[in-house]
Amino acid sequence: MTTRMIVLGDSILWGTTGFDSAHPRANPTIPDAIGSALGWTVDNQAIGGTRWADVDNKDNFLEQVAKFNFKNYDVALLGYGINDFDDFPHSSPKQITSAMSTGITKMRSDNPTIRIYIELPTPSFAKGSDDGVVNEAGYSQRQIYDTIKQEAATLNLPSYDWRDSPLITYANRNQTLGDGQIHPVNAIQQQMAARLASWIKSLEPTYNATYLAGKAVTAGDNSSSGVVIDHDNTPSIDWSTLDNGRASQPSAIVTTPKFDKITLETINVTCELNSKFNSNVSKIINAMCKIAGVNAAEVGWTAKSFTLLNRACRNYLIDTVLLLRQTTIDLLGSTEIDDGNGNLVSVEAMTPPTSLIIDEVITELNTDFKNAATALNLMIDQLNQGY
Repeated sequence: MTTRMIVLGDSILWGTTGFDSAHPRANPTIPDAIGSALGWTVDNQAIGGTRWADVDNKDNFLEQVAKFNFKNYDVALLGYGINDFDDFPHSSPKQITSAMSTGITKMRSDNPTIRIYIELPTPSFAKGSDDGVVNEAGYSQRQIYDTIKQEAATLNLPSYDWRDSPLITYANRNQTLGDGQIHPVNAIQQQMAARLASWIKSLEPTYNATYLAGKAVTAGDNSSSGVVIDHDNTPSIDWSTLDNGRASQPSAIVTTPKFDKITLETINVTCELNSKFNSNVSKIINAMCKIAGVNAAEVGWTAKSFTLLNRACRNYLIDTVLLLRQTTIDLLGSTEIDDGNGNLVSVEAMTPPTSLIIDEVITELNTDFKNAATALNLMIDQLNQGY
């Protein structure tokens, strides 16, 4: 009987080689080439732009896992991670490990004998040349990739790490990546497929003894030496909630968020302008600095008070808004996000008030502060999901 393999992953496993006519979809794709090499049938369910952690509205790992009954497959190849690192909202290590653990537990509950292989991401140079460079959430590519590798080991699953023998480097990126940053050209994808097929083939004869045999993991046991989860002894999980990004949790569990949301004040009358402006700016800076893990004093902003709404006060308002915009870019890169009504809001989109009519200045500032608070609070919601 032919071995059946399902593939879940992002654009690289789907076959993206770049974004121009010179770089069409890989032919064959990595999964199809692996299937041909091993004589297996392949169901390639990879989707571009997806990731391990379910922190946006795309068909990420948990949402994909909820769609399939894995008793219909013998093997699964999972390959996510670049978008966890590259794309906002950025995934935290805890969000990644939680998604991997929850989704793979569901796969094993469907089919206790399914053979699961984890492919770590190839390098991305979207944030720079060094895998130690951090993204806007403060996580490095090295940290994200190490998290995936360690969680695979914790779940007692084999993982393939391209860093052990790189095909793609910063020096050769213009030849190996169709867009120069992320997506391997067709020739490299064929080499990747050959390596993965050889790696999987080498593990297949002993997979059951190495990764499926052994005693059950009990609560709190992080051992990765030849053990698997005994689903008969673990609490039942409502798998229907996976497509909402999380399994159901006991109601008694209370999680304390790491980041507090901010509440900004509305400026109602002229006499409140200076004081409420200062209060709101202080809250925004403190929130961004806490997210970025830096001291607010490093921003270099000092609140000023004015007895008259004169040119000096107007210049102070303008300079402070410009400072907020630059600080946002420096600390977080971008806070742009959909407010839920189809509008993109962010801190860096704040507009310095230039009108000479005070009521117009107040209206502009209130709108800017409302949008900034919405953007930061949505970001905080996503970050708190990882804690």
